[in-house]
Amino acid sequence: MVEAGIDNRCTGSHTSTSPVNHESDSLVTSVDDTVHFVGFQESNGSNTFTDFLLTGAQAVEVSNWHLASNIIAGISELLLSQTEENLFSDMVFYFTQGLSYKCRDVPALALHEIVHAQNETMSHFQMLKELSPYVRFAQFTANQAILEATREENEVHILDLDIMDGIQWPPLMADLAQRNNVSLRITAIVGDPEKAALVQQTGRRLVEFAESVGQTFRFDQMTMEKEEDFDKIEGGHTLIANCMIHQLHLNDRNLLVVKNFLNGVSRLSPKLVVLVEEELLKFFHEAIQHYTALSHSLQYSYGRVGFELFQKDTMGLRIMDSVGSFPIGREEKMSWEESFSLLKNFKPIPMSATNVSQAKLLAGLLGKGYWVQNENSRLSLCWKSRPLTTASSWIPRHALGSGH
Repeated sequence: MVEAGIDNRCTGSHTSTSPVNHESDSLVTSVDDTVHFVGFQESNGSNTFTDFLLTGAQAVEVSNWHLASNIIAGISELLLSQTEENLFSDMVFYFTQGLSYKCRDVPALALHEIVHAQNETMSHFQMLKELSPYVRFAQFTANQAILEATREENEVHILDLDIMDGIQWPPLMADLAQRNNVSLRITAIVGDPEKAALVQQTGRRLVEFAESVGQTFRFDQMTMEKEEDFDKIEGGHTLIANCMIHQLHLNDRNLLVVKNFLNGVSRLSPKLVVLVEEELLKFFHEAIQHYTALSHSLQYSYGRVGFELFQKDTMGLRIMDSVGSFPIGREEKMSWEESFSLLKNFKPIPMSATNVSQAKLLAGLLGKGYWVQNENSRLSLCWKSRPLTTASSWIPRHALGSGH
């Protein structure tokens, strides 16, 4: 058992002890809050690093800053002793840096600035968009669900959270243009006022594309500060809410944004809510596995050199941001879960056979190792055994009762 002495953050006088009871106990022991790494030479591998990282996260979670600091120092020493570079060691480094920021109580805003200093150019997200099959899968699946839900509609209004460069929408416009007399309106919901100018540029590009394919189109944007802002949105049309929260530029500030968005759209009774989630990001253990799977799949698809550039400029920063957002204590953990409880008045519906078939076709084109999981009305793109991104469609519960 690891005895977790609770100290002031990273330094300070010992005040009490509390146990940290988890599977890494066999690897880490504490005597007077000094961490001893046991048997590393015999088990020098990814499982060992994972166990150490988990123990560090557990120490941070119970505010045992002294133990967390010792574990961080120990992992850093082990990394320095590595004689060969490998992908997992790089991942461990970024997770350790994230724990270090958390232990040192780097303010969330400061960490946000470190991680997102280059957001204005969107170059990192554009790079991911070009490299990543996950974004393509999510957008393709969401668009197919929207097309099917609006098959008999003449006016379609999409509320899009965090539209970024709008790359999702040209394919949908091209499909809608094949229908007769269908108008499309997209309202970009902006959670960060600093992104307003970028969203305006996106709107201009979408208007130009719509004109090129003969699609009747209107673009609006709305800065969202609270859920009541949605009361400004006009009715009288088929309303679709598009909520993608998996993309790598998102950060801990978006917890409130997502909550306001989901609560706001629920006031409007949309015909469909399309939700895309980056899987396994809520818990530290699964975040390690998630980013490892993400790394292996990108390296497989694009080679070591291309992946190293992406890892250096984007992946590592995103890991540090994720760990910096790691919830400490019951209140923070419940807060994220409550964001999705706002969908309680909605019910997930199964993806259509067409959507599932097309998703499987796309996964097959991505290469060996990718596959599609279709369970519990959720469609997931997986890399080997790990879900990477999941799409689901939700409709108001009263719509089920009305037979629509």
